[in-house]
Parts: sequence; C-alpha cells; structure tokens
Amino acid sequence: MNPTNFLKTVFTVSCFCFPPSSLADKPKNNAHRLPEVACRYETTVTPLNKSKAPSKHTWFFWRTPEMIQTLDADGDYGEIWQRTVTGSIQYRKLYPSDKTAVEYMPADNPTNNLSFEWGKLSNMLSQQELEALKPVKNLQVMGRNAQLRKGKIDGQTVAVQWLTNENLPASIIKKNSAGTMELRLVAIQPLVTANRKPIAIEAIANYRHIDAIDFGDMENDPFVKKVLAAEGGHHH
Repeated sequence: MNPTNFLKTVFTVSCFCFPPSSLADKPKNNAHRLPEVACRYETTVTPLNKSKAPSKHTWFFWRTPEMIQTLDADGDYGEIWQRTVTGSIQYRKLYPSDKTAVEYMPADNPTNNLSFEWGKLSNMLSQQELEALKPVKNLQVMGRNAQLRKGKIDGQTVAVQWLTNENLPASIIKKNSAGTMELRLVAIQPLVTANRKPIAIEAIANYRHIDAIDFGDMENDPFVKKVLAAEGGHHH
C-alpha cells in the first residue's frame, strides 16, 4: 500500500498564493450545473534530479453535485468528499481492500491542517487560478471543446488544456525547480454510463470507520500499523 492523495498532487500545480478572500468558493452556486462525469487520469512526476526515477499513477475521478471521489487504479486507496446540507465538507480516506474509512470531521480540519474548497475539488482548479492563466488558443481534445491556457506564476510555468463544457482539465503541465508534474486525462464518460463506478455510499457505510484524531492512540492496530508504515510513519 502506497497511498497517494491524487487531488493534493494536482493541487500542488496551483499554489498561486492567493489571499483567502480571493479563494472564496465561487463555483459553488454553479456546481449543480456541472455534468456528472467519470474520468481516468494519469499523473507523472519527473524530478529534475535525474538520479530519482519518475513516478506514475493512474487514478479515477468521479463528480456529482454533492460528491467527489477518487480511487487508484488498483482499487486499494481513494478519497471522498461529500458536501453536507450545512455546506461543510465531510472528507474520508478510503481503503477498500481493508474495508476501512478514515474520517476527518469538518470541525477537526484546522487541527489536521486541512482546508477544502468545493469549486476547486470539483474542477481541480479554482476560478481564480484558471483566470490567472492566459488563453492561447481553442482546440479539440478527445472530441471535446478545449482551451489552451498558459502562465508563469510564482516561479512555476503552467500549461492547461481546459475542457470548457466539462469544467475539468484535459491536461496540466507544471514545471518548477523541482521538476515536472503532468496530469493527463485518459478517459471521460457521463457518470450514468460509466464502465467504472465510484464506491457506493451504502458500501462505505458498512466499512470500519476510524476517526483520524484517534490514529495516534491506535499504533498497535494492524490496519493503522500498515497505513503508518506506507506513509513513512506520519498520518495527516
């Protein structure tokens, strides 16, 4: 098990240091108009240091108006964000092979150094980040309307192929002093006809649920031991 926070990896593309006020959840009111989709992405990280091998991960992304879910290609690790009726975001790490979910309570997010923005979760880029990249040209990607946008922000060179109807990236390439991160869309379908579906909420309800704040007191638990070993002894 080698958990990868897929969206966290993508979000490192867009650390543009906007002040919190400018990162307001602008797309929130439009979220219900976003198409429900099932995507497969491939993320490749190539360090500038040639002595370090590139890493590649294939993963799934599913979006509905109130749920975002990711899962690695092996089905061993995923993440799910659910928007509650109060507007808070319930986050869980999923370990399907172990039938276990690690819960991060919204009230504990500051303690866990977690902060979620629904628009960014559902689009992978916030509206402010997208607008920071200049349009270069319109194009077709996988038979869909797209726009190439480029920019250099805070020392990072970023190029995005943006699917204008789906509000999702077909590709993101980020280059900085550490190396290159490339996100590439491999497949996209309407969720209702998708070959691969997200894990059902009913199935997750039957998992073993562990509160993240209890992890530190469960070091002898076999599952916790396995997760901590995979994450290098740290859990966030």
